Amino acid sequence: MLLNKIIQRDYTSFSLYYQIKLPLDLEISIPSDDPVRLVSAFVEEMDLSELYKTYGRIRKNQATPRQILKLVIYAAMNRIYSS
Repeated sequence: MLLNKIIQRDYTSFSLYYQIKLPLDLEISIPSDDPVRLVSAFVEEMDLSELYKTYGRIRKNQATPRQILKLVIYAAMNRIYSS
């Protein structure tokens, strides 16, 4: 049995003095007809005041409830579920 099977690519092994750079504007890499844009527009139009009240009691979140809802809807739409 091979114990050292690499599942994910290691981007840090050869970058002792370099930092991986992502584009600041990810909008340019998402096609205009991608379903993620529909999900985003749909959630932006929703009244999420009750959701914000619920998450307002929790200490500072890194992501807003609106962002998390977008992720959950998009993941469910693509049949990506957390276990």
